[in-house]
This record gives sequence, structure tokens and C-alpha cells, in this order.
Amino acid sequence: MYEHGNEYVGTVFVLPESRAFELRTVVHGEPLLVHGSISQQLAARFGEGPNAIDPRQVALQPRRVEVITREIHERHRAPRKVYCLSRLFDFESHHAPPAPAETRP
Repeated sequence: MYEHGNEYVGTVFVLPESRAFELRTVVHGEPLLVHGSISQQLAARFGEGPNAIDPRQVALQPRRVEVITREIHERHRAPRKVYCLSRLFDFESHHAPPAPAETRP
């Protein structure tokens, strides 16, 4: 098994309940459709809380994302690729918790 991460910019559709995603992007001038699962850490951010991501907001505009690609080579089977959405860059800075203010007595 060989694993590497790639950054893409494109329209991302997410289904947090089933931990699935679909990414529509362009690579070398050709349209590319990538689909797979969402990492456990990212899926947790689609829940409740102050840093929660609304899945409906993700697909409104193109996003910069990181997708982990695993190339699986099994004996007596054709090689295959499995994709995992691991990061949404646009939501990291906008939804990061504020830094604590420095207080002096």
C-alpha cells in the first residue's frame, strides 16, 4: 500500500452522516471526479459545537482541500485507489477558536 496527500481546488459535496464526499475539480485541463470517505477527525467537525462546519456551506463555492490517496496492491487483484478527505483549508482559519486575550492585574 502506498499513501500520499494531494491538494485540490474544486467543488466539494459532503454527506457527514455516511462520512462520504464527492469532489469535482480540474487536473491538467481535464475534469476529475473524486469520491470517497471523510476522515474521522474531519467528520467530527460536522457535528455540534462552536467550531462546527455546516455541510451545506461547503458546496457553495470552490474550496481548497487535502485528499489522501491510498494505492492498494493486492495479490491476484487489480490495483485500486481509495480516497479520503482529510482537510478543508477554508474552514480552518474562519472557524479556529479565538486566541485567549492577555490579562494583566
